[in-house]
Amino acid sequence: MDEDAVALVAAALGTSTARARRLARTALPPGFARSAREAAVRGRAVLLVEGATDAAVLGPLLHGPSGPVVLAVGGKHLLPLAGAVAQALGASWHAVVDGDADGWRRARNRSRARTTHHRATAQVLRLLPPQRVTVLPDALEAELALWPSFVAALRAHGGDLTGPGAKDPARYAAAAAAATAADAPALLLALRQPPPPPTR
Repeated sequence: MDEDAVALVAAALGTSTARARRLARTALPPGFARSAREAAVRGRAVLLVEGATDAAVLGPLLHGPSGPVVLAVGGKHLLPLAGAVAQALGASWHAVVDGDADGWRRARNRSRARTTHHRATAQVLRLLPPQRVTVLPDALEAELALWPSFVAALRAHGGDLTGPGAKDPARYAAAAAAATAADAPALLLALRQPPPPPTR
């Protein structure tokens, strides 16, 4: 990133330029800045998602000439940094956050998980502009369970939404490519055209 972009990231995060430069270089996945810059040059929006399974599903579902470039950031906690970097590089961006409404119920230590999930989501939402965020009611898998052709394709590829076959990016990508968008959940399809960014 050039120094102007680093300064914009630092201002957005309220930190020093040295820290912003270090975070942008080390915290985000390799190639993130290059992909965001390429999207900006091509006039395509960037959809920031938490992890590889989110990108594996949403990439094929939203693919198209007007669809966003889907970029995984490596965790919910990195969405604010990724948004600042994408914006500094000139990309229009939108983020998808798992609401994790019931995610804590699936954990072994439920009381700790409930507190951790809610705290992490609330912290990220405080740092992101609300008009640039879509919050899923629960984890992505809850939305995927409402997509019949995806569930069937995932099972055909030896995967599942829960248990040992869950969270496998390769299986999720294959299932998303084989599924039809016609029966995909409306909330996921709406991400093809995220709300426009606010005017300055």
